[in-house]
Amino acid sequence: MEVGWIILPFLALLCPSSSSSAGQLNDSQAPALQTEYFAEGKDANISCSNRTWSDALHFIWKINISGVNCLISESTKNPPHNNCTGGKTLRNTTNGESYLHIPHFGVKDEGTYSCEIVYRGGAETVKITVRAAVTPVLSTRLEQDSGQRFVVCSAAGGKPAAIVSWEEMWGSSEVTERSTQNADGTVTVESWLRVPDGTKDKLTCVASHLFWTRGASSAAVDLTEIRDGESTSNDYCD
Repeated sequence: MEVGWIILPFLALLCPSSSSSAGQLNDSQAPALQTEYFAEGKDANISCSNRTWSDALHFIWKINISGVNCLISESTKNPPHNNCTGGKTLRNTTNGESYLHIPHFGVKDEGTYSCEIVYRGGAETVKITVRAAVTPVLSTRLEQDSGQRFVVCSAAGGKPAAIVSWEEMWGSSEVTERSTQNADGTVTVESWLRVPDGTKDKLTCVASHLFWTRGASSAAVDLTEIRDGESTSNDYCD
């Protein structure tokens, strides 16, 4: 009985130490990383947590745009702070969730947005890469490569990159996708479909993009009419 009485106090002393260590590990976790795109010319609302002011103590946004830093913060104890330009403000939803509001979002607002939330019992950090969305230009053309004939579907200058596919492939698996990173940060995606010589048909390329509200656009190519190197374009406007 005496041995049992001696061991139990040691266990009681060890437990708080383990709990404290776990708490330190939680506080030192790396920030969560996200990338978000917003349409140019429209208001952007960025949320980094679903926590409400019922348990949050403060929200801090540290913003870096082209090497220029600014800070926006709100707290339950301290007055709000905001030295950012462009009308950026913190707002609250009807149920008390805080979010960052950017009016008339544009390329000028692209940057790294770090959000720190301190709440009762802990803290969390989210680092968000914010980019302006650009819709691509969709076109089709016929190409010759190494003696073979290809019909090419191009979704040029999209941000983020578009997804392209063919409606008709004759069961062929000879499709190659090529992606090019452009100097302005956009991406051009091309799908090359090999077509046998003498093929006379109409093909339809389908492209989808994050900021086409109807989901997808299509461009048709008529192999009976188009000549090698000639292209047909379909600039999708939403």
